[in-house]
Amino acid sequence: MRVVNRKLEIAVPMLLAIMLLISGCAKSTDTSSTVGYGTVTESTQTDTVESSGSIEPYQITTLVWKTSGNVMTVDIAANQAVIKGTVIATIDPTSAPTSVNEAISDLITAKQELEDAKNSKTALAQAEVALVAAKSDYYQALGYYNTLGKQIGNENNINILTSKFLSAQQKVEEAEKYYGYFGEDADTNVNKAAALAALSQAKINLKDAELQLKYYKSTPNNMDSATITADLNLAKAKLDDAQRAYDKLKDGTNTDAITSAQAKVDAAQATVDSLNIIAPFDGEVVVVYPRVGDLVNNNTEAAILVNRSSLYLDVSIDETTISNVKLGDPATITFDAIPDLTMTGKVSLINPVGVISSGVVNYTVRVELDDVNPQILIGQTANVSIQTSEPHTVLYVPVTAVQSDAQGEYVIRVRTDGTQERVTVISGTITDNLVVVVGDLQTNDQVILYSSTSSASSTTQSGNDRGGFMIGAGGGGGQP
Repeated sequence: MRVVNRKLEIAVPMLLAIMLLISGCAKSTDTSSTVGYGTVTESTQTDTVESSGSIEPYQITTLVWKTSGNVMTVDIAANQAVIKGTVIATIDPTSAPTSVNEAISDLITAKQELEDAKNSKTALAQAEVALVAAKSDYYQALGYYNTLGKQIGNENNINILTSKFLSAQQKVEEAEKYYGYFGEDADTNVNKAAALAALSQAKINLKDAELQLKYYKSTPNNMDSATITADLNLAKAKLDDAQRAYDKLKDGTNTDAITSAQAKVDAAQATVDSLNIIAPFDGEVVVVYPRVGDLVNNNTEAAILVNRSSLYLDVSIDETTISNVKLGDPATITFDAIPDLTMTGKVSLINPVGVISSGVVNYTVRVELDDVNPQILIGQTANVSIQTSEPHTVLYVPVTAVQSDAQGEYVIRVRTDGTQERVTVISGTITDNLVVVVGDLQTNDQVILYSSTSSASSTTQSGNDRGGFMIGAGGGGGQP
């Protein structure tokens, strides 16, 4: 009996040890647990593409001298607005090359020849003169028609033209004084001829400036609109008649004299214009280089003219996102150097030819600003956010609501009756403690939240792996 009892004393502890081992292996090490409930929320989201570039103006040009000589006048200062045709600076004709001075005389002669050709007694010349007059009358009537209810010139135009007129007056006085120095010299004197030509040109410029100023200073026409409209219709009818008369004659009449004379005028005028720096478009003179008395040569820089009426910037978009960008897409423009300024714009150009840089294909996209602001400097760096989609609603759940198993990601929704169901989801962007999800969920649905503690899997005895992970939590969690 003692032997049997000793065997039982040994067998019972061993059996208990084996049972405890089996029980421990069968128990899952998963420690994930629910910590509460969360709510499905929604928010409006807009897809954007971000980039940066440098601000550029609609037009910008560096004006250079087309001949050499001493600077006689500088009529425009930096940061001053000008209109097309404004003379910014001039060269003293007496210091210019002989060919330029000869062109001054040639221009006077060529203009007279052109006038003679236009005033010839031939039927074609008469028809051409009549056509020009009819066009002038028509455009004048059209101008009156377009001024109905409108002010012809604004304060900025009038100030610019007044400055131009006063400058032209001063140039006439200077030219008359200069010409007076040669009063006793023969008319064949080259310098006297050049002075006469300069005086004639100055008077022409003064007359043009005066006419422009008078027009822009004129008040809106107070005539009855019906009368103005009738005058326009009459001028249009006369223009049509003059055009038909000219067209009937031009095919059978030689216009070589007028064409030749016009070509001479154009050539001489181009040479004479080389004495001046002339604004080729409306804009702002941002830099003026010469000073009175400076000696300049051909291609010496004189001024920089900028048209800031429209600004844009070109940005690079890589090949992975360029397909999302479309013409007309709205954009928001910000500036690191001007943190309080935000501008709007839109995509106006997409270059379909990509450029490879560091193994990445980039495409140039142009964004035009909707407006301009004097704080923005040319060449300034700007950040662009292009809106590539309409605002759309997305669903969010707390990060700790999303679990994962062999079937994929899911959340546990709590029904109104207290029961639970598994809802398959696909997670997206994480913001703070929320994650975007796509799935069969509705706003205000209740979901179960889980703690962030976790460990691996169950034993093979249970035959059921329960491993998983929690998005953004860095650990795993089992099924509830």
